[in-house]
Amino acid sequence: MKKSGREHSIAVKILPLAVILLFAVGALLYGANRWIIQIDILGDQTQYVEYGAEFEDPGAAAVRKGSIFSFIRKDLQVKTSSNVDPEKTGTYSVVYSATDGSSTETASRTVIVQDTVPPEISLKSDPDAYTLPGHEYEEEGYSASDNYDGDLTDRVDRQVKDGTVVYTVSDSSGNEKSVARTIVYDDRTPPELTLEGGDQTVTQGGSFEDSYTAIDDADGDITDRVTVDGTVDTETPGDYVLKYEVADSYGNKSQAQRTVTVSPKPAGDKIIYLTFDDGPGPYTARLLDVLAQYDVKATFFVTHAFPEYEDMLAREAAEGHTIGVHTYTHDYDLIYSSADAYWEDFEKMEQVIEAQTGKRSSIFRFPGGSSNTVSNFNPGIMTYLTQDSAARGYTYFDWNVSSGDASNTVTGSEVYQNILRECQMYKENVVLCHDVKSYTVDIIDDVIEWGLANGYVFAPLTPDSYTAHHGVAN
Repeated sequence: MKKSGREHSIAVKILPLAVILLFAVGALLYGANRWIIQIDILGDQTQYVEYGAEFEDPGAAAVRKGSIFSFIRKDLQVKTSSNVDPEKTGTYSVVYSATDGSSTETASRTVIVQDTVPPEISLKSDPDAYTLPGHEYEEEGYSASDNYDGDLTDRVDRQVKDGTVVYTVSDSSGNEKSVARTIVYDDRTPPELTLEGGDQTVTQGGSFEDSYTAIDDADGDITDRVTVDGTVDTETPGDYVLKYEVADSYGNKSQAQRTVTVSPKPAGDKIIYLTFDDGPGPYTARLLDVLAQYDVKATFFVTHAFPEYEDMLAREAAEGHTIGVHTYTHDYDLIYSSADAYWEDFEKMEQVIEAQTGKRSSIFRFPGGSSNTVSNFNPGIMTYLTQDSAARGYTYFDWNVSSGDASNTVTGSEVYQNILRECQMYKENVVLCHDVKSYTVDIIDDVIEWGLANGYVFAPLTPDSYTAHHGVAN
């Protein structure tokens, strides 16, 4: 349908007005538009970085755009300012800025450097280590270190409970670490089985009292568990072997054996026990030759005074003589200073005897005799030692016949006369001599010949022989 001329005229008049209005509105909007800078932070606004790790900044982007005509954009360069130190925990800021020449805008990102790694605990362990049942665990060792705090060993808390040791430590960031050690309870050591007196010799008709102990590191005293195989008939001369065995609660066993020699009872009722102190020395071999010539057995109370002659101990034992402990040092001030000092000296000599003969001794003679007064500087020491020696299973011997060679007698003829005179006073004679005196060794053959001619029997001492004890003076 065709428009009328009037309508066409109106349209022609309105169109220019519309265009003018449109431009007017556009100009108004453009004048109201403001240019703004927008910074967009890439990634999280708050980022967490592990201590010691590298911080990788995701960065930011910036544009200039209109507040109304936002589609009009221009990319801007972003400058970054950061104080982040990954080697130190804390909260940091990364600041981004952009400018269009007339204005500047900033934005910031929070970076938290944190330590979330717990400390490390290292346990030292000995594969052969164990703890005795009922005993406290002995620490094998441990250490603790942290990636931030360093050595934390001194901060470790250690708790022992129900067979486990728990070690716990925390670092300055509150990270905690615990490790546990299982305690190995075991007993791998056999009991200590001790035969008091070692091998022993008794005279026919005498008595043998068996004495031994068994001590275990876990079970304690288990002497009552010792079994003994063998018997001793003291009425019949011979060698009797006794075998001992004991086991602890973990099945660890110890065995030992001793030989008990029952020697024939000397014929007759007049006996001479020749005893020699302070050797072996330079004249001992000659003395042994004399004794062998007459088949006479004697007793040697030995010392460590002449180490170069200690091989004579083996010969003495091999030829049937009795060996007893005298002293290792013969130092009165040392050995009588205390009971411990005495037994320490005693044990050293026992070890020398055992090394040379393969056996320990069960008899001994006190340096100076049990009646000595050289020990008076320690009141009561001899009374204690005489009693203690019996409790330890030892028999001590004094003498009732003195050759005098320990004092002022310096000739063989005097030694000979002293022995003969005093032997005629007793039926049982324990004769004190010293094989380190040449003049004494020189006259022993004369003493033997006199004794045999006058009905005396010569014999070595045994634990049940006449002890000739003196009266204890201290």
